[in-house]
Amino acid sequence: MREEAGYYVIEFQHKAWTMSSAPFNGGCGLRSTYINRHVDSNYSHEVRTEVESFLKRQNLATEDTVVTLTAADVSRYVHASKHVEGWHIDIFLTAGFDNAISIGNRFGKPGTINIAVVTDMPLSEAAMVNMMQSMVEAKSQFMNDYCIKDIRTGKPAPGTSTDTVSLFVVNSEGNIDYAGRLTEAGYYTSMMVYNALALSYR
Repeated sequence: MREEAGYYVIEFQHKAWTMSSAPFNGGCGLRSTYINRHVDSNYSHEVRTEVESFLKRQNLATEDTVVTLTAADVSRYVHASKHVEGWHIDIFLTAGFDNAISIGNRFGKPGTINIAVVTDMPLSEAAMVNMMQSMVEAKSQFMNDYCIKDIRTGKPAPGTSTDTVSLFVVNSEGNIDYAGRLTEAGYYTSMMVYNALALSYR
């Protein structure tokens, strides 16, 4: 992982199996790079065109690079690492909470929680879905516990309108089939997400 002006980048030695809700090159498949990038709070570009232009200016590949965007200060990212049963889990997170919105509210403002987890645990596709669920549940539990509400409706907010979660698995064996919160993988990942959000919120 390296920090640059206005973004940080994680480049994988070998392409990682990926699930991501990122606005650029999200989805499922093999990816080589993850970037979390700061943008202005009034960012209103066509994402694919603008991000491709940005990547070319930085001499970075456009084909298999996942890019998330945030108006938060990316230099204040939180990184945590954990060894679990001989495997590694790393989390990288930035969080802006001003855009917290409740279900049913379609009006928001800038503010994003971007969560990326990188692991060498040999997760199957089903286990990857389990872990993504664990990440999102941990974020929503944090929002509830810290009483972060939608300022428009006054209701509890499970997140912001532009949150992303990204999971990168750098092991292709795929022989771990479960990663829900009762497993070691899901338990520690969800706790890392929760604690990283708590650190970011201070």
